[in-house]
Amino acid sequence: MLNLNKEIRSDIEEGIKTAIAAGALASTADKTNVVVEASSEKGGGKLQEAETHRGDYASAVALAMTKQVGKPPMEIVKIIAEHMPKKEYIGRMKAAAPGYLNIWLNPGWMTARLNNLIQDNVCDTVKAGEGKSVNLEFISANPTGPLTLGNVRSAFSVDTLGKVLECAGFNVTREYYFNDTGAQVKKLGESVVRRVLQQKGETVDYGDELYQGDYINELGREIAEGLKENENKELFQADLVDSQMIERVGGLAATRLTADIKKMIAEDMRIEFDVWTSEDDLRQKGKVAAVIEKLKASDKVYKKDGAWYLKTTAYGDSEDRVVIKSDGEYAYIAPDIAYHQDKYDRGFDEIFTFVGADHQGHLPKVKAAMEALGNDVTKLHQITCQWMRMTKDGQQVKLSKRLGQIVTPKDLIDEVGYDAMRFFMVQHALNTHMDFDIGIAKERSERNPVYYVQYAYVRLQSILRQAKERGVINEVGEGFELSNSPALTHVQELNLIRQLYRLPEVIAGVAERFEVHDLPYFAMELAKAIHVFYKHVPVLAGENQELIKNRLQLVLAAREVMGKTLDLIGVSKPDVM
Repeated sequence: MLNLNKEIRSDIEEGIKTAIAAGALASTADKTNVVVEASSEKGGGKLQEAETHRGDYASAVALAMTKQVGKPPMEIVKIIAEHMPKKEYIGRMKAAAPGYLNIWLNPGWMTARLNNLIQDNVCDTVKAGEGKSVNLEFISANPTGPLTLGNVRSAFSVDTLGKVLECAGFNVTREYYFNDTGAQVKKLGESVVRRVLQQKGETVDYGDELYQGDYINELGREIAEGLKENENKELFQADLVDSQMIERVGGLAATRLTADIKKMIAEDMRIEFDVWTSEDDLRQKGKVAAVIEKLKASDKVYKKDGAWYLKTTAYGDSEDRVVIKSDGEYAYIAPDIAYHQDKYDRGFDEIFTFVGADHQGHLPKVKAAMEALGNDVTKLHQITCQWMRMTKDGQQVKLSKRLGQIVTPKDLIDEVGYDAMRFFMVQHALNTHMDFDIGIAKERSERNPVYYVQYAYVRLQSILRQAKERGVINEVGEGFELSNSPALTHVQELNLIRQLYRLPEVIAGVAERFEVHDLPYFAMELAKAIHVFYKHVPVLAGENQELIKNRLQLVLAAREVMGKTLDLIGVSKPDVM
């Protein structure tokens, strides 16, 4: 399966090189910054201004070259077109004011290669990764309460990104990091202890700063019963509670919540993490202490007023950061430094961390620490995920762990279904705020994007079942050779074929730019072409059996491309709806 966008870019670059060699363009022409867009791509680029009848692909490369070569854009377009290699996939080319190169695909070339769309593995076409290793760390919610929808804003998008990167030839590691020690776990322990004492009739204050919600009561009952059974005595007594007891209960509660989080992610969200990393484990193995000692040995830290500071200002940070507090405790950043150093030690080519909007200022500190430790910080990337709002019956549902009004991913999956939740999450760019409309997610209409896309797949399956029932094909999905004539010439046939050829470039684009929402956008564009094709092209009608077979071949190709797209997004491929 050919990546046409890449092929066209390459041929335009070759045309520029040839024109320079022939003296038609000055040697100052930039032949490495060619951008090509498909006609169905979203607006916002320079090509929005192009003529209505623009080509299947278009490039505004000439507009950027005007000053470089001292010629008007329209003349540059014509020179490039004249010097481009003659390829069979090109039907025709045309210059359009003020300086666009429009390229139409050759219908005969497209239809003659439908079998390639069925038989070729699109992942063999996109080889951007070339075996490079990528670490994707995401979710990483603290085990101080159940997962909330706010915690998993990035979850499905990053999991889909992992699928796309794997398709593109990267070795992907999905990783979750637990902050399972420190102040928040102590607060969790105090919350549980106080609730247990209240349940026993003790008069104990419970401040707003502690964790709220019924889950604290449930944890308290379970932990109290477990400790009493294991140690054969009642430990939850006001006069026996001390800091050591609170830390112990916090650890037990965090362990239980960690197990619940893992279970929900695996069973309800259907995401498989390759690595689960624990802050407590890093501490126990001495990795936090080791990285701090390494910094001390390199004179990257200094002591002031009893605390140890990392010289992050030397690496672009706004101020030096405390790594060891004056009481000897590690500051919040110290385990994070050790964790990121651990990722570097594991040898990843690229390291990505997806964080919530409340952590977007954390990366400069970590980068400064990594640079101080001698690491290549160009490998380290942080992507900030903006907040989401969930609405139900016209009212916003608040998502809060501390206030006790908790909506978990499982709650939403039970309400709208797994496919709807996943598709809705993936279709929104992570760097934009998201509104999740439960009403639309439950609709069986074209307003619901996942229903619209899956119904297009169902229509293709329906055509193939009818063909099997009529004996045109032996099994649903079994291919056959295209006949030489008659060719597929219906405008909606050709529009659908053009969409099918775009999958490799969409996958390559997501792998390059990490804009995962482009994949469901493509799925909706493809679904639109399928629905229009279904409405206007009577696939099984008429007496011309060769035409029927060719149209069925197109249906098979469309099913293959849509099926692969749904697989990458991570939603199901229903046969009926």
